[in-house]
Amino acid sequence: MPRFTLACGRLLLEIDSSVGAGIRDLSVLSPQGDPTPLLRRAPGGPVGAEQMGCFLMAPWTNRIRNAQFDWQGRTHRLRPSHADGTAIHGDVRDRAWHIRHRTPMSGTLEFDSREHEDVNYPFPFRCSARYEVLPAGVEVDVRLTNTGEHDMPAGCGLHPYFMRRLWSDEDVVELQLPVTGRYPASGCLPTAPARCEQVCERLDAGGALGDLELDDVFTVDRFEAELCWASSGVRARMRASESAGHVVIYTPRAGPGSRAPRAWFCVEPTTMVNDGFNLAGAGWQGTGVRMCRPGETLALRWDLSISFE
Repeated sequence: MPRFTLACGRLLLEIDSSVGAGIRDLSVLSPQGDPTPLLRRAPGGPVGAEQMGCFLMAPWTNRIRNAQFDWQGRTHRLRPSHADGTAIHGDVRDRAWHIRHRTPMSGTLEFDSREHEDVNYPFPFRCSARYEVLPAGVEVDVRLTNTGEHDMPAGCGLHPYFMRRLWSDEDVVELQLPVTGRYPASGCLPTAPARCEQVCERLDAGGALGDLELDDVFTVDRFEAELCWASSGVRARMRASESAGHVVIYTPRAGPGSRAPRAWFCVEPTTMVNDGFNLAGAGWQGTGVRMCRPGETLALRWDLSISFE
């Protein structure tokens, strides 16, 4: 079976190996024992990554302008995968992965690009993901390895969709995240280096997410975020490894012309900035793009600790 569920304490985690080794469901048990989605729950039946609770991004994250980039003197053209002509969110999120190992509380999955002829990336790579459910949270380890003979630009990240409300209709979710700068952007592609501004100060101070509308990439010194659903009495603390020097925050509206937010929002730890391959090639500093030599690995760890009040 491509799906499996990990459980510990009040946490239930369902992984789908057929959809990029992504999370179909991460639920917490309410005081009444009802599984309540902390991340957006995927609908039943076949789905794509965009309907999952969280998907993995590799070997790049977010957008590549015009679906092409220059690397070591060569121009590499990818297939556009978004209506704006960019190549978006890497190539592994809708792929079938192999389940390599699992226990009642952990599972390891793997994708090898050399097994596929249509991979939208010019360098061979292997990506693995290990999930573990603990009594107080979830740990995710992502590893991206260059399996080729040439240097490879690399990036990876996670794209979780958090629910604004849990079991209490009175929930007003709060977010606190110490960011150091936001990139000015056009079409979600940076146009200038990141700088500290009012939104950064608001995120650093923390408070109700409210109607803040963002689809932006920020820099962080350390990825440490806190979410609070006070009426439900749930608090989540996120930590990521040092490699996660960027975060994308996505808080869309419910629909065109609507002032109400959607029922979910995204806080995405990533190793690189949007369009990082092109920006690094243009001489930008601090893009987070990792040059992986043959056999080298880029690792990203994401810890989600959950407490109940």
